[in-house]
Amino acid sequence: MDRFINDYYIIATRRSNQLTTFFINLGHFLLTGKWGYYSHVLMNLEDEVADKSDFRFIEATGAGTHYSTFDQVFNGVDAVALVKPRNMSLNEWTGALDSVKVHLGKPYDNLFDIKSDLEINCVELIRLALINVPNYHTRFPEFEKLVNKKKKLTPQMFLDCSDFEVVYQIRRR
Repeated sequence: MDRFINDYYIIATRRSNQLTTFFINLGHFLLTGKWGYYSHVLMNLEDEVADKSDFRFIEATGAGTHYSTFDQVFNGVDAVALVKPRNMSLNEWTGALDSVKVHLGKPYDNLFDIKSDLEINCVELIRLALINVPNYHTRFPEFEKLVNKKKKLTPQMFLDCSDFEVVYQIRRR
């Protein structure tokens, strides 16, 4: 919790007991030839909090794009990784997060169509935030190569891409 007070992150999570975790990581294997580990990504929005009830996160799940609480995000997870874009200031990250709020309430993208933002899944939500960063294509060249080559994204790709840095990781199993 202390890390969320001072900074913003892409948060990767895994719930081993969910069937969707297997299918998302199978999809990662089919795209990359390597098994993925993480099955969901989201972002924290609030940095001025008194206790964990003040935290607010934005994510895209089967229920659509919505805000979640600390407990909704972290209860029952088996692993968490905090990921930061490289070479991005806190002000730029704040602007990116503010820009993505326009997608609240949009339905979930079951077809994983990264070219449309009418429906959004978790990886698309993160990419939509990043696209609003000035000079996005030159600042995230490896990520864009990955998107253009694979035509799909998985949560694990954020951790594997050199345009991002894993700053904290914890696993139960």
